[in-house]
Amino acid sequence: MQPTSETREDDVEHDETFERAITALRTRRSGHNFAPDADIDDATLEEIIEDATLAPSSYNLQPWEFVVVQDEERLDTVVELAFGQEHIRDAGTAVLVAGHTTPKTADRVFDEWTESGRMDKETAAQTKEQTVEMYADERMGRDYAIRNASLAAENLLLSAHARGLAATPMIGFDAEGIAEFLGLPDDTVPVVLIALGPSGGEEPDQLPRRSVDEVLHREEY
Repeated sequence: MQPTSETREDDVEHDETFERAITALRTRRSGHNFAPDADIDDATLEEIIEDATLAPSSYNLQPWEFVVVQDEERLDTVVELAFGQEHIRDAGTAVLVAGHTTPKTADRVFDEWTESGRMDKETAAQTKEQTVEMYADERMGRDYAIRNASLAAENLLLSAHARGLAATPMIGFDAEGIAEFLGLPDDTVPVVLIALGPSGGEEPDQLPRRSVDEVLHREEY
């Protein structure tokens, strides 16, 4: 269900530092312990996808699609295409996050920029032209798909965790095979496959992470 503006304002007033969001981020795990006899209801699934669509994207072009597989026989095929990762079947839901390699939402989105008063028509037209030209390059187009869809995938993972569900992202799958199996258009590429389902209980402790001192570089590498 879409939160109302009043609800959002109340949330901010209640916890303006978003401590619960930080807790969700720091406690999320790539769960492999699913409850195979439990299912996600459609309303929850749709709310998770809605949360995924709130991710940032280049010029708000939102170049992502979500293909959900829950049919048992089709899940068997997804497991095969994911090189035998059985937890997909246990989860009961597989979500392929895919990305557009071309800015095919540009007409609609740049109209929205002008309608909102955020750009005048001339600026929007010039920006749209530059964006379409930039992503016409094959490498740039693929980067565009992967970077933006990956942001949406992370939102999906955090939303699932915040709702007490388990979710595991995977990039180990037959990309061409799954694109063909799920009928992706030629200008849409598979980015992340996510096993999503009710948690089966405790997960192992998180493995050590590289420290901030090791990974933080100031001004240059």
